[in-house]
Amino acid sequence: MRMSRQWTRLRTSVLALGLIAWAASRAQADPLVTYESSGSIDPTGVSGTPVISYNSVNSGQNNSFDAPSNFSLGSFQVAALPDGQTTTYANTPFHITFLVDTINGAAPTPNQTPITINGTLNGSITGAGNSSVVAQFDPTTLPSFQAGQYSNTLNILDSPYLLVPSTTDKGQTTVQANLEATPQPVPEPTSIAIFLTTLAGLGAHRVRSGRRSA
Repeated sequence: MRMSRQWTRLRTSVLALGLIAWAASRAQADPLVTYESSGSIDPTGVSGTPVISYNSVNSGQNNSFDAPSNFSLGSFQVAALPDGQTTTYANTPFHITFLVDTINGAAPTPNQTPITINGTLNGSITGAGNSSVVAQFDPTTLPSFQAGQYSNTLNILDSPYLLVPSTTDKGQTTVQANLEATPQPVPEPTSIAIFLTTLAGLGAHRVRSGRRSA
């Protein structure tokens, strides 16, 4: 009976450590991230008809990538104005949220998203084809965050953005971001393998000792 209990404890330990080893090796691979985003533009500082909107990345779209990688946070869109009309943006705030849905196919725990990235719009749009509006991001609103086993850093590429008029690419300017995902420290598979070997040796020694005492 005593030897049976020892083997039960040994098998439980081996199974638990095997799961840890699997998780550790999984964490070292580049994670597959699925995400979504949304954006809004405040009316503050707008003179004339508001013509800039934000196209979000919704769940179910082409919204996955292997981190670290560049990806789209969505796009600003500039609508056409009638000839002779002008709209001016003066320090007009905008906000973009980023939400991690899954990492490697599972909802991450913990998940410190959504995070909100802020910035301002400045410039003028005249008619259907002229725009001097620039989208400037505030770098202080790009915090690091944790999602699952990863510590993540989000950066905006090519900022500031000159927003294209409606005659170019349907008036859309894509916001490109980069996500760096760093695995949190976990037991190394090599160290776990050494420990498992030692544990198995101790188990075998106990069995031989039990047989001799019997």
